Amino acid sequence: MAVIRFIDFVLDLVSMDGQFTFTLGSQDSAKWSEGADLDAYPSVSYSYGEKQDTVELVCSSDGINLFGALGENPINTYRFILRHKCACWNGCEGK
Repeated sequence: MAVIRFIDFVLDLVSMDGQFTFTLGSQDSAKWSEGADLDAYPSVSYSYGEKQDTVELVCSSDGINLFGALGENPINTYRFILRHKCACWNGCEGK
């Protein structure tokens, strides 16, 4: 098992014991996508070397917050989901 963290403007995958770090993306590579159509979520993508990462942003109006890994497919292409009220189009209004 591992944890994912955003530290020093880098997306890292870190082993639970903290001994191993695998860098997935750098902040300076961040790119915004509003979604290709009404069925696609907006997202932020990152890269680091051959690695490509996409974080899908899902609006949560019910108070359920989630950050999870959706997998690696193909190799070096990672997908994540962030479900939070701040992913809504009106942002974090009323927080």
